Amino acid sequence: MAKRIIGALDIGSSKITAVIASVEDLSTPRVIGVASVPAKGIKKGLVVNLEDAVNAIAQSLSAAERMADVNFGSVFISVSGKSITSKNNKGVITVNHDEITQEDFLRVVESSRTITVPQGYEILHVIAREFTIDAQSGIKDPIGMSGGRLEVDCHIVLAPTSIVKNIAKCVQRLAISVDSTVFAGWASTYSVLTDTEKELGVLLVDIGSGTTDIVLFQDGGVVYSGSIAVGGSNITNDIAVGLHLSSLEEAELIKLRYKDIMDAEPIIEKAEKTTKSKKSDEDVEETNDEVSLEFIGVQSVDKISKSVLEKIIKARVEEILELIRDEVVRAGYDVKVPAGMVIVGGSARLPKITSVVREVLNIPARVGNPHGLDGMVDEISGPEYATVQGLLQYAVSNPEEAMSSGPSEGSFFKGFSKRIQDIFKSLFP
Repeated sequence: MAKRIIGALDIGSSKITAVIASVEDLSTPRVIGVASVPAKGIKKGLVVNLEDAVNAIAQSLSAAERMADVNFGSVFISVSGKSITSKNNKGVITVNHDEITQEDFLRVVESSRTITVPQGYEILHVIAREFTIDAQSGIKDPIGMSGGRLEVDCHIVLAPTSIVKNIAKCVQRLAISVDSTVFAGWASTYSVLTDTEKELGVLLVDIGSGTTDIVLFQDGGVVYSGSIAVGGSNITNDIAVGLHLSSLEEAELIKLRYKDIMDAEPIIEKAEKTTKSKKSDEDVEETNDEVSLEFIGVQSVDKISKSVLEKIIKARVEEILELIRDEVVRAGYDVKVPAGMVIVGGSARLPKITSVVREVLNIPARVGNPHGLDGMVDEISGPEYATVQGLLQYAVSNPEEAMSSGPSEGSFFKGFSKRIQDIFKSLFP
């Protein structure tokens, strides 16, 4: 197999991350270019300003290309949003030859697509959970086995067509093809979950800035996918209001430096005791839990109470967890799965978040740090990069979805120049 160049683009509400990886034969994908820029024109997974979104995406792609000296020919992109939902359905075919083939596999999976798709929606993924051959169930891979009746239990992820088309349009405006549009939560499962967790039953929760994606596994297969319209930005808003800050930027900074703030030494004040005290002539040091925020550059308040900040953040995290539980229960499932919850996204970095999960939902929890890639992964090693790392691993696992083998190395400037020409052509008649 020749070397392939794979592009991944995680389009979030707070940041847009572009990654280029090289894959040769069956080796681990090697990251050769990466860039992350603040998102613009995207809110809660939706494109709210096309031009701003296109410009931010272009900035991210170009920076990654310069690092790798490789031009994006096509990319796998992420999509999220509160309207993403899922269904489970079965497909059945008759097998008229000795062994079940790859063609039979694809045919039975295709037969499971016969569901009623809500108006304005389209099928994003059809994921085979398990197969049944005649009366034998629980089969993960039927190819090569014998039987006359092949049945599949599939999980189908649905997304509003408008969300998918508008995200894709942002990329296509830059003369880049879209290999596949992938639900962000599903992509994250590729980079953080283990086979054991999936087999036991696990709940992946991706707390992004504007949305929180949910993917539930039982008995090795996914049974529910969805998203709710709350995330890290709601925590930021609560901090701004609760601490009477002058800007959301300062609130976001406090959230990002939350651990440092909680570790900071409290302000020590001196107060005189009353004359009733035996040591009224002495100054006695009184401590509290207030800290100055000068060390992180916050100017609008002199000091804040660590306990108040902790209560603000914990209250919102508890609400998000309760909304997740309600969403899963509404779909007919239980969050109390043996492997518990794996948390990714920027808010996964909040100290004690796993403790809050155990307290609210009474299940084990861990922070999911992505793995499975080589090369320049230091810049995308945290839980907030689970989706973009997962996109690359999804691409390797689903090579049939790639539109081409990708560009050759050294083609950055040629490709970039072509895109600039295409953009100007689109602006003028």
